[in-house]
Amino acid sequence: MDEHDTITAMPPARFAPIWMVLLAVGLTAIIANAQKSQADTSELVFSSEEDTLPGALELPDCARAWLARDAHVSRRLDREHLSLVQLPSDWFVAGAIGLGDGEDKLLVVMGSDGLRGANINPFWIFRWASQSCDLLLGTAAHHLQFLKTRTNGLPDVEIGFASSGNISQRQYKFDGHAYMLAGDACRPAEAERASAIPGASPKMFLFQQPGHSQQNLRCEARDWLWRQWLQEKSFSLEVRLFSNTGENITMSYGLTVVDGHAQIAVLLQKEVAEENASPVHRLIEDKLILAVAVERRTLQGKAVSETESISPDAYELHFFNVAGKEVAVL
Repeated sequence: MDEHDTITAMPPARFAPIWMVLLAVGLTAIIANAQKSQADTSELVFSSEEDTLPGALELPDCARAWLARDAHVSRRLDREHLSLVQLPSDWFVAGAIGLGDGEDKLLVVMGSDGLRGANINPFWIFRWASQSCDLLLGTAAHHLQFLKTRTNGLPDVEIGFASSGNISQRQYKFDGHAYMLAGDACRPAEAERASAIPGASPKMFLFQQPGHSQQNLRCEARDWLWRQWLQEKSFSLEVRLFSNTGENITMSYGLTVVDGHAQIAVLLQKEVAEENASPVHRLIEDKLILAVAVERRTLQGKAVSETESISPDAYELHFFNVAGKEVAVL
């Protein structure tokens, strides 16, 4: 058998590993990159279907102090006859991601144990730096995901909600202070349609929802109050807010006409919880104010006449008592 015969007699499989190895290496690299990309993305998803969170860690003390004052959490503390400082660690799981600009991190806390729901859990997002925790968003969701896009230096967040087998999403953006629902704005007409009860003495109820800014809620409230004031008709307005320290704040405004003169009673209430009380003891700080005059002023302090048209996000309402002293601002 000559050399030619030897070569042609070789099984083709002897040559296959050369190109097959190259192809395999290429496919392996593609799959590895895809898996890496998928892993990188999955690290940013925090799901209620999981028992732990990406970047898992123990709950920092600063977050624990805030969570104990959360309305949902503190009510469970009441039922368990526990004080704020006795908040159990196993009620939560936590995870964190770096921001890439120093030691600051975004801390995600999810409700666990009895705080869990069916495909929905309470979630809180904090900006965590050393011993400081600033609440950026508190909500209930099926999952949340940090996106690659950023607003005011922090990644945008997509919140997923599960209902009847369907998943819906909402996107939140950082406004410099907290995460707010994308597109959130002061919309007085929409707020009135959704929250006002018309009648001889109309009523308006505005409650701050997760991702709805206090500023916009106040804007909608002042627009409605000012229009009722101009009509000199009785009305009642209640605005309920939550602070970034977990306190509930309620502002109530009621107009009555006495001897042909309009006056507004302003009731400011703040709920404060005592740390060592068991069950949790809530103190209601009340402040009742009586005003007989209301004036619009620009954010720079310039008075705006009653006939002048101005957007409600460009002014504040200032309330004055019978002596002409300013007693409240909305």
